[in-house]
Amino acid sequence: MILIVRMSTDGDAKKMWASIMEQKDSMQSALGKKAKLLYLAKRIEFNEASLYIHTSDIISIINLINEHLNTVDEVSAISIVHLIKPRFFPVPKDTYNLKRFIISLKVHPKSLKDVYKKLLNPNLPEGIRKVYYALTFQNYNEALQYCLLAEHKESVQKYIAESIDSIDGIIKTELYQAEKTKPFISYKEWLKYTSEGHDVPAWHHYMENHFDFVEKSNTEAG
Repeated sequence: MILIVRMSTDGDAKKMWASIMEQKDSMQSALGKKAKLLYLAKRIEFNEASLYIHTSDIISIINLINEHLNTVDEVSAISIVHLIKPRFFPVPKDTYNLKRFIISLKVHPKSLKDVYKKLLNPNLPEGIRKVYYALTFQNYNEALQYCLLAEHKESVQKYIAESIDSIDGIIKTELYQAEKTKPFISYKEWLKYTSEGHDVPAWHHYMENHFDFVEKSNTEAG
């Protein structure tokens, strides 16, 4: 499963971000083969940091919160968002000129299945790229989350107005822009998430092929 551990602060968001970055290696070592840190992100106008994690063991994430994230400087609250039935898509290796946007959708329960199918393989306008798409049910107002890359916010707003808001069953659409994103995996590893069918790779397959570095770093440290 893919989880988003979201940390918010009533204080200094930059200090909280820096503290998470300082602890990322020790957090990955603590998780071992039970989970992999994917990337850290922050939305504009939110005093938060969102840590994306791939795991098959929710208890390891609870332990991470109780033993590591609770010591992060300035953190005042922590929540967990599940990405359910996530699909990841290929993105350009160089995204320097692109901004990342997150669309959250409130959908009527009776229309959820149809809306999910309609947005799974949309005809996106030129200049907009899919990153991931998932059910979340993180609160009553956000059932689906859709992440896109684009050069201009206006093009995403136009896409929403012309192609999303008109879909039957969608009650409300919210658009957020990422302020910054720090990946913890390589571009080659990201492509594993965008392979056949765009399904997230089975955890045992991912673990067997991508966790040598954890064992090596633990050996060198000892």
